[in-house]
Amino acid sequence: MIKLIKNELIKILKRKSIYFLLFLSIIEIYIYNSINPDQNQIVSYDSNTKDIIITDDEGFFKIDKESISENTEEEINIYVSQKVSNHFARLYNKFQENSWQRYALKEENSRTNIDNIPTDYNLDIYEYLININDYEYNLNSNITLENYEKSKIKYNEYVDILTSNNWKEYVNLKIRNLEERKETEKNSDKEVNEIDFEIEIYKMRLDNNIKFDYNMQNQYLAMYKDNYYLIQKLDSENKSQTLKCEERNRYIAKMNICKYAIENNIEQDISNEENLILNNKIDARISFIRTFKAFDIIIVIIAIYISTTILTEEVNKGTIKNLLNKPHKRSSILISKIIACMVIVVISMIFVAISQYIIGGIIFGFDSYKIHYIGFEYNYQQVFNMDLFKYTILVGIFKLPMYIIIILFCILIGIINNHTSMSMILTLIIFLISSTVLKEWSKVDAFSIITRFFITNNWDFSQYLFGKISSINRITIYNSIATYLVYLSILILLCIYCFNKKEINNCK
Repeated sequence: MIKLIKNELIKILKRKSIYFLLFLSIIEIYIYNSINPDQNQIVSYDSNTKDIIITDDEGFFKIDKESISENTEEEINIYVSQKVSNHFARLYNKFQENSWQRYALKEENSRTNIDNIPTDYNLDIYEYLININDYEYNLNSNITLENYEKSKIKYNEYVDILTSNNWKEYVNLKIRNLEERKETEKNSDKEVNEIDFEIEIYKMRLDNNIKFDYNMQNQYLAMYKDNYYLIQKLDSENKSQTLKCEERNRYIAKMNICKYAIENNIEQDISNEENLILNNKIDARISFIRTFKAFDIIIVIIAIYISTTILTEEVNKGTIKNLLNKPHKRSSILISKIIACMVIVVISMIFVAISQYIIGGIIFGFDSYKIHYIGFEYNYQQVFNMDLFKYTILVGIFKLPMYIIIILFCILIGIINNHTSMSMILTLIIFLISSTVLKEWSKVDAFSIITRFFITNNWDFSQYLFGKISSINRITIYNSIATYLVYLSILILLCIYCFNKKEINNCK
């Protein structure tokens, strides 16, 4: 058997086409890294940040203050709104560009809109301005004199601290006002949770000495908050429990990794398979982590090509007769070819990973490789560190079962049909459809009843790494193992049976 496998490997490695495919993989890796795509993560809730500008004194809508009583309620509300915007913009423009004050006030101007979910309890400067201007310009205002006076005092307190250039005191004031709001107002349990979360964010800023700025630490803090709101939005949506659980786990993982980056003062984007930082370019480390995600198609094409041609070409050329006339069982010959294909696929995986490591390092610099893979263990709900090569090897091992099924399927098609090109195209089409359209359809409960038994939804075991769960309803790692073993056994038996029954002239 070993001699048969060795001979098959020698025959494969003598093909120039293999080295051409590997050369093409280097070109693809180089192009991918040279383009250096944006992370381009899109949050799925409405986060509205307005430009802070000053209009003329009367705003976009002209109104005569002396005859304000003659205007409609809608006109007065427009006037008050524009007074508030102008007032806030003037405060913003008092400070230098890129100052912590501008960053903090820009944060005050960012609103998160999620249906039926209380948010933005920290945006009290705007609230005070609304109370002040509504009381002064709206004759039918519901703002009491007490509330008006309190809002003026609170607003001026913020202005004094912003002017004194003490960002920590500004944060402490935010915390005090949130604590006061929680104790003095009637809040639902959900509202109390939201206020507590806002307090947690400000305490994280203080504890980790994160001054308001546009640096990486502030981005991690922002993404920690964003993913929290994504969880709240998810809980309010009508989705299947499996899909909700999978998405929730993903957001929880991002929150914990962001928190880890903050607590360890990491000034680098440590995004893994998914993005953590918005509008950021990939680096060598991120690109290397995503090797088998970005270049999966390369390995698949090599697997399809090798396994489709390893038998059909010998049959078509008649050279298979020499092998069959020797004292080898047909099953031994077939198994040796299958093992040879698997070995070549493993070599290709190693080649692609090393190529990505080197090319990514040359283009982006090797410095980012100093930081390990920082992941989240879902079973234990904790962040962990892993060597980048160890992680890549682990992903490769968990993806290998998928390539084995592809190899067996291609060999089976090749035995049944000697048409090499058609076999390759058919397999590639099935792979592309299953990894895109079918995968999305399977997330719908009505389809998952059937599609959860498809091998293409169960062959990639890397989806279960570190306690992850499938996004497809009713699929667990145990179901996938059972389904995989059934398909694997059937394909192996069919391959052996069809090859034993295949008629080849002048052969046993």
